[in-house]
Amino acid sequence: MTFRLPVPVRLAFTMVVICTACSGYAQSWPERPIKLLAPSAAGGPPDAYARALAEQLAKEFSQPVVVENVPAAGGMIAAQSILRAPADGYTLLVNTAGMMTITPNANPKAQYKAADFVNICQGVEAGLVLATNSSIKAANFAELTRWIHAEKTPSTYSSYSPGSPAHFLGYQLGELLKVEMTHIPYKSSPQQISDMIGGIAPLGFVQIATAAPHIQSGKLRAYATTGSQRSAQLPNVPTVAEVGMQQLETTVWFGLSAPKNVPPGIVRRLTDAHQKVVASAEFAARMATSSLNPTPNVCGNAFTKKMEDEAVRWARIVKATGFVAD
Repeated sequence: MTFRLPVPVRLAFTMVVICTACSGYAQSWPERPIKLLAPSAAGGPPDAYARALAEQLAKEFSQPVVVENVPAAGGMIAAQSILRAPADGYTLLVNTAGMMTITPNANPKAQYKAADFVNICQGVEAGLVLATNSSIKAANFAELTRWIHAEKTPSTYSSYSPGSPAHFLGYQLGELLKVEMTHIPYKSSPQQISDMIGGIAPLGFVQIATAAPHIQSGKLRAYATTGSQRSAQLPNVPTVAEVGMQQLETTVWFGLSAPKNVPPGIVRRLTDAHQKVVASAEFAARMATSSLNPTPNVCGNAFTKKMEDEAVRWARIVKATGFVAD
């Protein structure tokens, strides 16, 4: 006579076997190099974060972590590559605020959302700064507001990329001031800065790392930064909240994601390692050279919730501007 365990017992036993196998796999992982996709060209801010993170994770896991640059379509190509990657922890993604919260709203081809990934942790963030050519005679934000209202033709504002936070913050500024403002897009932060200094497009939201030297030299004048606290690089410049424009508060951030269904044990190991890296003085010093601030303790569900909340904000503005990424 063959003895058979009751179905509930067999199912419970099967689950124990599976969980034990997954735990063993997570403990032995990684057994080969890890690939980290970075959605920017070499030398860009996401790349700086990616390479610092890769170097430290390689030490933590005793395996090479190889950065692969995928600078296309606002991060969409890198994100879609992760969606197709095996859920084994050997292919990871540097995510960005634009990639996860703007691109899905602005590019019909994106076809993804934050919940389609395992979002490990946010790593760094940086505010933008509202600045102008120094020839504009406005000593503070209140005077800048009067200057914008006094313009006989619609004021222009520039951004370092169409579809970027700088683009949509400029639109929001016009909304809040109840004035029409024309967007002038550039393909990079250096190009934007060059034309601001030249007086061609004198006003815009710019990346602090690129703008700070020109603000300090007097070629540009800064009015407000968009983080919740003053920038360490521009400590004398008020925040948007301080000038009465809290609606403009935002940061550009980068973090780490993995394919959906990566085993929980691997997710825990990645989370713990990422938190350790972000808390280190060595990592903070490297990020400071790019004007990026480490942001520990934004992990897992809290990180995904942040993405979803920001996506709702940008969805309204993308729709209002009529912007569609090509």
